[in-house]
Amino acid sequence: MKRADVVSVSNLFSGSSRYLCGPARPGFVWGPAQVAQLIVDLENAARDSFDEEDVPEEALYLGVVTVSPPKSGVYTVLDGQQRFIVLAMFLAFARDRARTNRERNRLDQMLVRRAIGRPPEPRFRLTPEDHAWFAHFILPPGATKRLPATAPLGSPRELLLAARFMEHCFSCYSADDLRSVVDFLLHHTAMVRSLAQPQAPPEVVQAFQAAIAAQAQPYAAPPVQTPAPQPPTRPALSAPPQASETGPSFSMPLWNDPVPADRHRVAAE
Repeated sequence: MKRADVVSVSNLFSGSSRYLCGPARPGFVWGPAQVAQLIVDLENAARDSFDEEDVPEEALYLGVVTVSPPKSGVYTVLDGQQRFIVLAMFLAFARDRARTNRERNRLDQMLVRRAIGRPPEPRFRLTPEDHAWFAHFILPPGATKRLPATAPLGSPRELLLAARFMEHCFSCYSADDLRSVVDFLLHHTAMVRSLAQPQAPPEVVQAFQAAIAAQAQPYAAPPVQTPAPQPPTRPALSAPPQASETGPSFSMPLWNDPVPADRHRVAAE
């Protein structure tokens, strides 16, 4: 499987693909300004392509959504869940205002996966605190026409504000406008689905960090052992020269030769 691929909105919410909000991710936090920006971009792109004869397959990109590798067709959304929720809400409002049953069923299949012998399964499951409200007021057919006037106690206020703003937008669409915007969304709008790298087990991460820390320590050279100072040694005395038996040694001057004792006696007389 590719690490990143361009997926149209119709393929994003079709087949066996389902999406789950990632762990430790915040709930829906977009305000009306962010929701309005996405819808205005969609409306402008659909209006600009209305007069074009050859509209490119991906005329509008809605950014990158980062997901984990799928397990049994279920992707865990790590980044991009706010856009996912707005798109699902837009499809629900369009389904409840479609003219024909065929169009309504097609849009409903993009929101809820229905199979023979299996209970209905939502394509996108929000955080637990948001999904209860979303599954009651958005996902069921016709639910978007029965929005509560105020947020029930403990319900997410941001989801109700986004739904109220979208209700106002759809009240301004004519039948042709709605058909044009929905067709552009399904067939000419795309997102980049990027697969995140799988995380290593904690013990592998700890071993890797320990190895990096060991390499970062400075190299300690072994201590150099210096020998202890030795006391100075005196030179050995050489033996005095021995006199030769054959005669006096001429290594010394002759005037140092001993004078016979009788010569001193004569001098004294």
